[in-house]
Amino acid sequence: MPSPRPSMIPGWRDLTTMGPYRRDHWVALRVALAIGVPLVLLWATGSMPLAIFAVFGAFTSVYGRGLSVFGRLRMQSIAAGSLLASVGVGAVIALSPGRALLVLPAAAVWAFLMSLLGDRVRWAPPGPMFQIFALAAIAALAVGGEVLLVGIGIGVAVVTAAWSLLLGLAFGAVGAVVDRARARTGAAATSQPSSAAAAGTAAAAAGADPARAGAAGAGADEARSGLAPVTGSIRSVRPARSSALGRATMFAVGTLIAGAIPLLIGIGHPYWAMVSAIAGLSAATGFHRVLRATHRLVGTVLGLGVAAVLLAFEPSGLVVVLLVIALQGGVELFIVRNYTIGLLFLTPLVLVMGRLAGDVSAGQLLLERGVETAIGVAVAIGIAVLLEWRPRWQSPASSKV
Repeated sequence: MPSPRPSMIPGWRDLTTMGPYRRDHWVALRVALAIGVPLVLLWATGSMPLAIFAVFGAFTSVYGRGLSVFGRLRMQSIAAGSLLASVGVGAVIALSPGRALLVLPAAAVWAFLMSLLGDRVRWAPPGPMFQIFALAAIAALAVGGEVLLVGIGIGVAVVTAAWSLLLGLAFGAVGAVVDRARARTGAAATSQPSSAAAAGTAAAAAGADPARAGAAGAGADEARSGLAPVTGSIRSVRPARSSALGRATMFAVGTLIAGAIPLLIGIGHPYWAMVSAIAGLSAATGFHRVLRATHRLVGTVLGLGVAAVLLAFEPSGLVVVLLVIALQGGVELFIVRNYTIGLLFLTPLVLVMGRLAGDVSAGQLLLERGVETAIGVAVAIGIAVLLEWRPRWQSPASSKV
């Protein structure tokens, strides 16, 4: 007999609860520098059309949150390779005369492969979201066959990824020194070190960055449980009941459906729908996939209001660069504590950068972002519900997604 089906509807508290603060300002500063310094240099040299390549290289810095110095270096190096490969595949598609027909199946296959890679190396944030964003956004560029421009862009992405890796090492080294100093101070203050001092000593020995301190215990508990916390927090954990092939297939199907709908109805940024679908499906369980997708929709709607205000001032040049740096810092401060609040920064960040291209009006960008996010969210919720509500008498092997 099938077992009772669990509730899939998030409550108000699920959407509004804040996850714990774990010195996230260090991560925010590191990621803001990773993206900010290259953008300032591109602006200063009059090379802002290459900014999108720098952004995807800088995505390297979002990986490895809370790991030791060399643990993060390993994860970020793998993530950088996957991001640069995604940019390369997208560039090949952008230069192809048949790119409109290639991008959707290529993105679906790439989502499958990147999901398998992510599961293999256990990267966090989980899922192939950044890789699909990079591939599809670069593939959508109107490069007009300019191979040299694309080659320079890939070079910018490589340099930015390397810069992100160096920042990770630098912040980790500083964090290790700070943690050792705090551990010595705590040991001197009491003959019996507190649990916090012991945690600081362990973090220092592991070479953790400042964001690591105070997070190890709770993060380990979440990882062991295999379930995401039932709150607004989306700190990444590994699904307990899942198979790598099942998840890879789920991401591929979600990418294919979410990308096909905007193409069929003729709106401009299909990869926004793909990314929204993947973002929802990256959570650990059926309920949390619905919760993440709901966060995505609510946060985007509210973020569109923030974006409309910012775009009304028609920012350009260095102002856009400074806005991107500030908004990226805000994203990293809140995105893992409450996804909705993080999207209040992420949505205007994406749209402010979208205005750099200058090929569509602000109003059209706002409309397309809202519609395509809704499409991706609907696809993610539909897949999550279908997977959760399959007949419970299926064999365990066939239900692990």
